[in-house]
Amino acid sequence: MQEKVMIKTPPGEGAAAVTQVHALTGVRIVAAMWVVLFHIRGNLASEFPELAELLGPVLAHGELGVDLFFALSGYVLALNYGDRMGLKLNRKATLKFWWARLARVWPAYAFMLVFTAVWHGVLLARHSADPVAVRDFSVASFLRQLSLVVQWTEPGFERLTWNGAAWSVSAEAFAYLLFPLMVLLVFRLNRSLSTRSMVIMVGILLFPVVFFSYVLGLYGAWMWLLRILCAFMAGALAFYIVRRIPSSGRNRLVASHVIVVATVLIIAGCFWIDRTGRSQYIGLLIPVLVLIVGALGMADRHIAKLLGTRPLVVGGMASYSIYLVHMPVIEIFWKMQMTFPESLGAGTPGAKLGFILLPAVVSGLGYCLWRFFEEPARRKMRLMSTQNIPERAVDDPAVDHQAHHAVGKRIP
Repeated sequence: MQEKVMIKTPPGEGAAAVTQVHALTGVRIVAAMWVVLFHIRGNLASEFPELAELLGPVLAHGELGVDLFFALSGYVLALNYGDRMGLKLNRKATLKFWWARLARVWPAYAFMLVFTAVWHGVLLARHSADPVAVRDFSVASFLRQLSLVVQWTEPGFERLTWNGAAWSVSAEAFAYLLFPLMVLLVFRLNRSLSTRSMVIMVGILLFPVVFFSYVLGLYGAWMWLLRILCAFMAGALAFYIVRRIPSSGRNRLVASHVIVVATVLIIAGCFWIDRTGRSQYIGLLIPVLVLIVGALGMADRHIAKLLGTRPLVVGGMASYSIYLVHMPVIEIFWKMQMTFPESLGAGTPGAKLGFILLPAVVSGLGYCLWRFFEEPARRKMRLMSTQNIPERAVDDPAVDHQAHHAVGKRIP
């Protein structure tokens, strides 16, 4: 059985308790590491051909970890804000939501933006080869990235952000901007449609991203916009669908089995696409990811139970910082390979050891960024608000544990 966490809010803050489904947090570290391995898949294939044969097809489609993040965001925001913001458009609630999301994503993002500005800027000033040269190193680009709007006017994201993965943070910020309107629609769909119709609506929402990824590819012009809007909205609807399902042992068991089957489908789909060369079908896996997110909202066994263990939950909490850290760390190692080819060049023992250790180094540095900067900065930004911003459910040392239905009710 999963647990419901109620955070003990520091005296005087008056924040409301927020529910958390541990498995939905634990799966975030899986998504983050999938993206990390995706970005070094070529190096791993070169240094470890046997590993590439075994895991290559799955690693080759690690970009889907971003779509998993998008669906998770929609689900979790509907869980935490849907009933509070879905009834009517309220200026105070909207401003509270926007500030809470800014406090959540901006501090660590800005920290890593400054870090990557120094990294690329020093290489540029010294006329040193940059392993991943950015498209536009300018003050204007810095300000657009700092304000989280850089992706909004761009059809693609290749070399757009100085921190390679940061384009998706700008995309999420766009979804946050629209969320007060999105939640009005989702809330009303939930009130007016049957469960079967809601499931059909999820399919309708996901059709554009599946169809256009088939025609244009997952990296086609403006595909980022379809990926965030379709997966985000589908995740939000998935929450309301799951909430209608009775929390019986049988239903939780079925949901647990669904996750296992869906995971097998994802892996099999990656291998099939790789073996047949039909990359245009990659979009078909996005609905399966949304299905996994919905099932995790109810499941309590098998993969869901594993994802709910404390190490993975803590990893999930740190996953955003890990995601932000990974590309700069990888690029630094690539630069070291260029600088010291004899000891770190392709095929050397140093390269093999380096790429084995990279995921652990990224995880360690990401954890430190989360523990010592992201979380403290988020809390400080919450205190800057004069409004009562609910606390995000985190696994702090001071927590109370009670049994709950996975999408359950808040503890008063």
